[in-house]
Amino acid sequence: MSLATAGTAPAVAPPPSPRRRPRLGLSTKLYAAIGGAVALTLAASVVAWISFVELGQVQRRITHEHIPSIADSLRLARQSALVVATTPALVAAGDDEQQRRIMTALRFQQEVIAGLIDSLEGEVSLTVDPDIPRSIAAIRDASRELSAILDRLDKSVARQLVLRTELRQRRTLAVELHRRLTEKLMPLLDDATLFLVTGYRSLDQVAPVPQELRLSEAALLDYAATMQLGVEGNLIGGLLAEAAYIPDVNRLPPMRERFEAAADRFRAALGAIRGSDGEVLRVLAEGLINLGEGEHGLFTPRRDLLVEAQAADSLAEQARTIASRLTGDVDRLVAGVEARTAEAVAASTRSIDVGSKLLLLLNAISILGALLIGWLYVARHITAPVVRITAAAAAFEELRFDPESLARVRKRRDELGELARTFTRMADEVQTRTETLDRLVAERTSELQTVANRLAKYLSPQIYSSIFSRKGEPAASLARKNLTIFFSDIEGFTDITDGMEPERLSFLINTYLSEMSDIAIAHGGTVDKFIGDAILVFFGDPETEGDGNDALRCARMALRMRDRLLELAGLWQQNGISRPLHARMGITTGYCTVGNFGSEQRLDYTAIGSPVNLAARLQTAAEADTILIAESTWLLIQDAVDATPMGKITPKGFVRPVEYYRLNGLARPDTGKTITRVGRHVSVNIPDGRSVHEAIDELRRIEEELRRQLAAR
Repeated sequence: MSLATAGTAPAVAPPPSPRRRPRLGLSTKLYAAIGGAVALTLAASVVAWISFVELGQVQRRITHEHIPSIADSLRLARQSALVVATTPALVAAGDDEQQRRIMTALRFQQEVIAGLIDSLEGEVSLTVDPDIPRSIAAIRDASRELSAILDRLDKSVARQLVLRTELRQRRTLAVELHRRLTEKLMPLLDDATLFLVTGYRSLDQVAPVPQELRLSEAALLDYAATMQLGVEGNLIGGLLAEAAYIPDVNRLPPMRERFEAAADRFRAALGAIRGSDGEVLRVLAEGLINLGEGEHGLFTPRRDLLVEAQAADSLAEQARTIASRLTGDVDRLVAGVEARTAEAVAASTRSIDVGSKLLLLLNAISILGALLIGWLYVARHITAPVVRITAAAAAFEELRFDPESLARVRKRRDELGELARTFTRMADEVQTRTETLDRLVAERTSELQTVANRLAKYLSPQIYSSIFSRKGEPAASLARKNLTIFFSDIEGFTDITDGMEPERLSFLINTYLSEMSDIAIAHGGTVDKFIGDAILVFFGDPETEGDGNDALRCARMALRMRDRLLELAGLWQQNGISRPLHARMGITTGYCTVGNFGSEQRLDYTAIGSPVNLAARLQTAAEADTILIAESTWLLIQDAVDATPMGKITPKGFVRPVEYYRLNGLARPDTGKTITRVGRHVSVNIPDGRSVHEAIDELRRIEEELRRQLAAR
């Protein structure tokens, strides 16, 4: 795309010079240099190949014979250790599934060990060392013995699992029968105790049995038999429970004798219980006693389980012994293979020494040749022109390109010379177009700056800055923000300006609005709009310092506006405006919707919401030179301002009353220099001597307010 303006002739590029075919191209020269370096490298490679043939043969012997033997031996040792480590888990298996899983893993490990032994036999079949085949034979024998021991251990664990299952079932049944026996005995024992003490056999009995009858020898013997049933029943249940977990097989016979004696005493005492209760107790007791008596009692599977556990421990110890012997055989095998490997490594080291010396010599020759080619040819005839062209490109980028810097390169008859000539022509053309473009950009920039300066007068400085600095384009959408709203209006402005010449009216309103706008901008407020003599300012958008600081800045702005109106009275009097202006001001804080509102043809960046309406209503309710603030604002700045509560008001358009305050000034710390003046009718107390001027201004406002009230009367 080309740019042209009226009165400016477009730059005409000089006609390109005819291209000449280079006699010897750059690619040909590069290929020649590379070919020389490759030739030197090829010569070194041939010599290196010859040197490494012998080394390769030695390495193959190490790789194909020694290293696999060492690796398989180490794997064999690791598998043997894994078998020994897995054996305790097999002994401790808790169920059939766990036993099958562990035994499957052990058999797999045994198969791996057998495969490794076969691999070792094949790898050392050509060895001349007779100790290595003997070591492998010993390893195979130990592996077979270990497999046999593991099979016996598997059967022992299976028998233990069966015995544990049987023992657990009998133990569960014994607990249940003992519980039922106890439940049946306890009511009988309670009834017997009640009868012995009170003489009543049941609660519905009319009269107790005489003491001489219930304490007779027969009655006492029956009561003792009942008590013995409870004691012996608990002893039987406790002995069965203890026998189920006893760890020593030698303690089972005496415990069994105690159980049988307790069973005989229980049967003897059972005769004292007559009726259906005695029959039920007899059935429960026989069932519980049968769980411990005879060869099918609980003591028998517990004895068999302990014996089988001892056998399993013995087998596990035999497996550890065989595995230890297997590890020793593997260690001896590894030692023999390592000795053979050391001999092969020594031969390889000798080959490496000879080959490395030859390679060093050939590499030195190759490096020297490459340096000569690079220095005598590449650096002088290829690299240097490229560096000059690169430096010229950098100088062109920094606008200090000198065509003479490429004079020698342009004389070349190869691709680099053609590149230098083309670059020089391009640089001249780009320089001409750049100067034209810079002039056009400067003209357009000046025009845009003029338009921007005019537009700034129609926008608040914050909005103007946000738009033209493109800080995230804040005006592109609506947002809900907590704003402090300020609304002011001149009291009786229509009466003051009625009949005033247009020039003075323009001077009055422009001076007022300019002064108030400067104060708002100085305090960081966003001037929303002018509505005749009314001013709407908000704080908190597009920039905010926090709700409290925004509200305090707005209060300071309002106080400064009020003071500035008094200062402007003299200026207006000098210009023939006798009546001063008195403003009413309202401030509130709340959430508003802020952003672009309007049509597609025209947008207005403003804030809408009930806080805006409330600020306008407070301004209407305020008296001249008075600032009213809503409670929402006062709560944010109560520690920084002096405000007087004014009660509550229900503004037009609002349902609930709003508490509001009159803003008197900023709070000042007590300096101790209090000024007090007492008159006949009025007394004045100024807490801070530095506030004398503000106190005088406040007294003037009070005087004007009293005069208006007197005139109204």
